[in-house]
Amino acid sequence: MRLAATSLAFILGSCGAPTTRSGGAQGEVVTEHRTEHGTEHAIPRIDDEAGWDRLASRPQNHHVARTSVVKFAIDLRGEEPAFHFFDSRRYESHYDFVSAELARGVFGDGMDFYRRVYVVDDRPFIVGSILRYEDAGAWTFELISGDDLAAERILWTWRALAARTFFGEALRFRPTSDLHLARVAALGERLPVARDDELYGALRYQPVQLGAAFGTLRFVRGAVARGALGPRDVLVTDEVPDDLPLVAALITSRFQAPLAHVAVLSSNRGTPDMALRGAIDDPALRALEGRLVRLEVGAQDFALREATRDEADAAWASEARATFTPPRDLRATALSDQCTLGVDDVPTAGAKAANMGVLCGLASEGIAVPPGFVIPFARYDAHLRAHRIDARVRAFLASDARRGDPTRALEALREAIRRAPVDPALLRELRARGRAIAPGGRIILRSSTNAEDLPGFTGAGLYASVLVAVDATDDALADALREVWASVWALGAFQEREHYRVDHERVAMAVLVQRALDESIASGVAISANPYDRVRPGVLINVQARGASVTGATSDQIPEQWLVLTYLPTREPELLARSSLSPTAPILRRDEVLALTRQLETIHRAFTRQLTAAGSNAVDVEMMLTGPERRFVIVQARPYRVTWRGRE
Repeated sequence: MRLAATSLAFILGSCGAPTTRSGGAQGEVVTEHRTEHGTEHAIPRIDDEAGWDRLASRPQNHHVARTSVVKFAIDLRGEEPAFHFFDSRRYESHYDFVSAELARGVFGDGMDFYRRVYVVDDRPFIVGSILRYEDAGAWTFELISGDDLAAERILWTWRALAARTFFGEALRFRPTSDLHLARVAALGERLPVARDDELYGALRYQPVQLGAAFGTLRFVRGAVARGALGPRDVLVTDEVPDDLPLVAALITSRFQAPLAHVAVLSSNRGTPDMALRGAIDDPALRALEGRLVRLEVGAQDFALREATRDEADAAWASEARATFTPPRDLRATALSDQCTLGVDDVPTAGAKAANMGVLCGLASEGIAVPPGFVIPFARYDAHLRAHRIDARVRAFLASDARRGDPTRALEALREAIRRAPVDPALLRELRARGRAIAPGGRIILRSSTNAEDLPGFTGAGLYASVLVAVDATDDALADALREVWASVWALGAFQEREHYRVDHERVAMAVLVQRALDESIASGVAISANPYDRVRPGVLINVQARGASVTGATSDQIPEQWLVLTYLPTREPELLARSSLSPTAPILRRDEVLALTRQLETIHRAFTRQLTAAGSNAVDVEMMLTGPERRFVIVQARPYRVTWRGRE
C-alpha cells in the first residue's frame, strides 16, 4: 500500500512526471511543472487568493466540511531551505509530490518516506498542510498525528509559512495528537494555537451520510412522530432526534455525533443525513416546505432544489427490493450461555446474541464481555402460540390495516403480548440465571432478532432493551421480558421491515440477558475502519463521559473522537475533537486509545465471516469503560458498511 503522508484524512492520488528547474530569490527553489496549458504546479509563496485557489483542493474525505487545503514540502538538503506549495489536486500526498518532483529515486516506497521524513530529527524534508476552515474564517498549519517534529522546528516552520503567505498573520498551528500537544506546551505563548472548539463552533454544515434523495420537505420541532412521516419525506428537525422513522433524508439543525444513533441508522439505510445550523428556520429551506425536492449531501456542501414528479418517480422505482425471509429455527428451547453460541446460531438466537458468542471466543486476546445468557426464539414463539397471538399476527398481516395506517393494530398486538402470562418455569429460570451473573444487581434484557444485522437490512435501534433488578418481583421481570418481545411489533420496526420487504411472519425475538455495567465511567462506539479514507486503514473511536450518551447526544454535545491509522509502523492517535463535557482533559488516555485500537483490529479479524455474508467492510462496536480498573467491556458488535467519500 502506498503511504499517504497528508494531514488528517486525505486520499492518495496518482502522480505525473513533470519537469523542474532551480532558481528564485533568496536561495529558494522554484519548481515549475507544466501541463499542456503551461500552468504551474508548485510555487515558493502564496501571495494572494488567486495563488491559493490555483493550488488548493477541497478534499472529499476530510472530517470537516467547507475546508480547502494546500500542502507544502520544505526541502532542507541545500544551503538554504527551499519552499514548495504544490498543487494539492494533482498531488494528493506529500510522498507523490516529493518522490516525483524533488527527490526521484531517493525513497524506496511510502514506508521508507515515512521513516525518513516523519519520525527522525535529521530529515531531508518538512512536510505538512495548510487548511482553510471557511466557516470559521481560520487558517491552520497541521502535521500528520505521528509526525515527531521537534518543538523548535514546529515554531520555525510556522514562522516561515506565515512569512510566505498572504494570510500569515492569521495562521495558527493545530495540534492533531497528544504528541503535538506536548510540543505546544513546550513552546508556550510563542506559537499561536488553533482551538478545536473555536473551529468547530463556527461550522455551519456537517455532512454525515452522503448521497441524494427525493421527497417532500417536512419540518418538525420537538419529538418526531413515526406515524406522521415516511420514506418519501425529507425531514428537517430542530434537534438531533433520539429515534428516526424511515425517511428519505434527514437535516438536523444541530450537529450530530459522528456515530450517533441517527447517524449510524442513516448510514445503515443508505439515506442522506446532514446538519445545518439553524436549518429549522432557514428562509431558503422554508421556501420549499411541503414541496417535492431533491437533496444532495456532499462532502463539502449540499444542494437542495425543487424536483419534478417524473424524476422522483424514476428514483423511487430504482429502489425496488426483493422479499427477504429471515432465518428461523424453533427447535432449540433451552436457555444457553451466550459464550456457547456462534455464527451458526443466528436462526435460533438472533445475530446480536450469536455475535456475543464470537466475542467470547476472543477472551484470550484481551476481549472482555459482560456475562450473559440467551432466551431463544422458541420461547417467544411459544408465548405467542400459547395465547393465540400468532393467529392475530397472521390476521393483521392479511388485513387492510397493514396497507393503511397500522398504528392501532400494532399497538393491539403489543398489548396482547404484554398482557399474556409468562410461563412460570421460564420466569424462575430467568431469575436464577440472572442472579448467577448479577447477584444483587441489575440485568439488561436486550433484543436479538432474526430481522437485524442482515444483508441490506441492519435494523439498528428498532427493538427494545430493558433494565431490571434481578431481585425484582415476578411481575416486573415478566414485564421486562414481554416488553422486549412486544417490540417486534413496534411501529418503527414494522415500517422499516415493510419498506425493506422482510417477511414479518418469520420474524422472531430472542432475548440476550446480560449483567448491567453499572460501574461504567464512560461509554463509546467505534468502527473498525477509517470512514474518511479507504486507502489508509484505521479505526474511528467516539467516547463520552458517564451520564451522557455517545449515540444519542442532545443539544450541541459532542463526544471525544479519535482516529487511529492502523497501517503505520508508529501509531499516533489523532484527536479529532474533545468531548464537550470534558473540554480540557481527555476521557481516554493515549495508551487506552491504542489498547482499544488493538481490540478493534482483533474483533474485525474475527468477524470476517459475518462481514462477507452481510456485504460489509467494518464492524460497529459498542463498549463501556468500567471502573476502577478502567477496562473496556464490549457489549455489542455487528457488521457495518462504510461508504467512503469521493471513492469506493
